[in-house]
This record gives sequence, structure tokens and C-alpha cells, in this order.
Amino acid sequence: MNDPAPPVPRWQAWWARYHHVVAVFSFLAGAASFALIERQEKVAQILVILLPLSWLLVLLDPWLQQLAERRRLLRGSPLLLSWLTQGLHQESFFFTLPFFFATTTWASPQALFIGVLMLLALGSMIDPFYFRWVQARRWALWGFHAAAGFITVLTAAPMLWHLTTLQALQLASVCAAVLSVPAWAAALQRLGAIRWPLALLAGLAVGIGILQLRVAVPPATLWVGSSAITLQVDVSTRMPGPALKVISSGELGVDGLYAWTAIRAPRGLTEHVEHHWWFNGKKMDEIRLDIRGGREQGYRAWTHKLSFPADPRGDWEVRVVTEGGQLLGVQRFQVR
Repeated sequence: MNDPAPPVPRWQAWWARYHHVVAVFSFLAGAASFALIERQEKVAQILVILLPLSWLLVLLDPWLQQLAERRRLLRGSPLLLSWLTQGLHQESFFFTLPFFFATTTWASPQALFIGVLMLLALGSMIDPFYFRWVQARRWALWGFHAAAGFITVLTAAPMLWHLTTLQALQLASVCAAVLSVPAWAAALQRLGAIRWPLALLAGLAVGIGILQLRVAVPPATLWVGSSAITLQVDVSTRMPGPALKVISSGELGVDGLYAWTAIRAPRGLTEHVEHHWWFNGKKMDEIRLDIRGGREQGYRAWTHKLSFPADPRGDWEVRVVTEGGQLLGVQRFQVR
């Protein structure tokens, strides 16, 4: 006769039933931190600092697994470590989702970025997929680590260290590149010793690729709160006149046209952004603006374009772009 299976510890049964709640609390914490980013900066920083600190525990997983195999008292812990890894991945993806939801320019390649992020978040919640496919393959598990590390640094760095979006993107790219090396090494395991040099090259390619495709990466903590294309701006109140979508060519010749934006950013953050004026798919002007974070209604700034083509009729866009080339928003209008 087979011996009866040992009873399941109470904590294990409780965790197996309720561990998905981690994703809900992570999403709510992210939403709260995003809402508090300007009103109560200290609270927001406390919330966001817990994410990278707890996420670093994931890196200790292989060593903790080995320790659990050697110590009798820890023999039940591999399952707990697997759940901990899953919980931390859920925390990373769901905590950052509210930031990216709010800052994504949907009519742009950024929609693909957030689509991938949502798929990874969903994958971290589906136990059969996560435990049988992700955790069963070291390259997939380290791939999740790399993605989680990238979005964590991208979100946390501007709030914790007041890094610009360009600096945060560069740091996050380095993080993704480093954490992807073990994933590539595991995927190329059949190549023997040569897999590590190839993995290093692949990791470098990941970091460079992210920087090259930065237009598709939303800046997590910088976004356009409101914007307007207008014929006038009240300098004393820094407020725009009526917003326009269609303008006659005759109106442009009087006082030109203003692109007004209110850009929201964490307190203490100083950024350089640019207004790129496009006409029928061709860039016409780049005008730089300096903004400072911390204002609840956003830092209000504008560019004033006086020079237009002889025939300005057609489709116009003003793209709000960070110094590093990340898209913040687009204002479209027509000249008839």
C-alpha cells in the first residue's frame, strides 16, 4: 500500500487559494502611487521604493533553491519560492500598468508596447502557463526577470532619483540587457561554452535595440495633462485661447499659431522636451522647452510658430517629444 500523502500545510493551502490577490493589490498600489505622484510625493516614493527592493529578491531564486535542497527545514520552500517569484512578477507588471495606461499615446507604436506588457501581466497570473511553461524554462523565467526589471527601473528612477526620462530609459535599458544575458545563455545551452559570449552580444543587442525603438516606449512618469492648438496665449495667466482643430490659411498670416501643453511630472524633476511641427508627413520645426515637475495641473509651456509654407493647407501635427525621443503626445489640426 502506498503511504498517504502528507497533509498540506495551512499556509500553503491559504496561499494557493489567495495568491492571485497580489496582482490586484499591486495594481491598486500602482494607481495610488500614480495619483499621489504630485500631491504627496513622499508617500508615492515609499510605495514605489518597495517594488525594486522586493523585486531584487527574485535574483536570489537559484541560490535559495539550492539552499532549500540542502537544509531539511527548508525542503518545503521551493514551492514557496516559486510563488514568491510569481508574486513579484505580478507586482512588477501590475504596479507599473497604471503609469503606462496614463502615459501611452495610443495612436502610436506605444500601443504595441503596452499590449505586450498586458500579455506578460496576464501570463504571470495564469498558473498553468506560468508554472508549467515559464518557470519550467530558465530562459523564459529570466526573460520575465528582464522585462520586470526594465519596467521597474523605467517607472521608479524618475521618482526616486529625479532622473530625466532619457536617463531612466538608459538605466532601464542597461538593466534589461544585463538580465537578458542568462536568458540568452539558457536558450543557447546546446552551443556549449560559446553560448556565453553569444549571450553577452545578444544582451548588448537588447539594450541597443530598446534605445533605438524608444519612440515605442512610453515615459512612465511624464505625460501631457492637457494641450491645445490656438491662435493666442495669455502670458500673464499662461492659459491658451480657444482650442482649434481646423484653421484657415488666412488666420496663420496674422500672429501665427501656438501649440500649448501642460506637462505633468514628479516634483523635483527638470526635463527638456521638444515640440516637433510636422506638415503632411514632413518635419518642419523642432522647438525646445524646459519644464519643471511638481505642479498638479502640469507645467504650462508653449511654442509660437510664425513661419509657414507659402501654401500651408493640409494636415499638421505637433508632436511632444522628450529629449531622448520618447513620444509624449500628438496634437493634430488642419489648415484649409
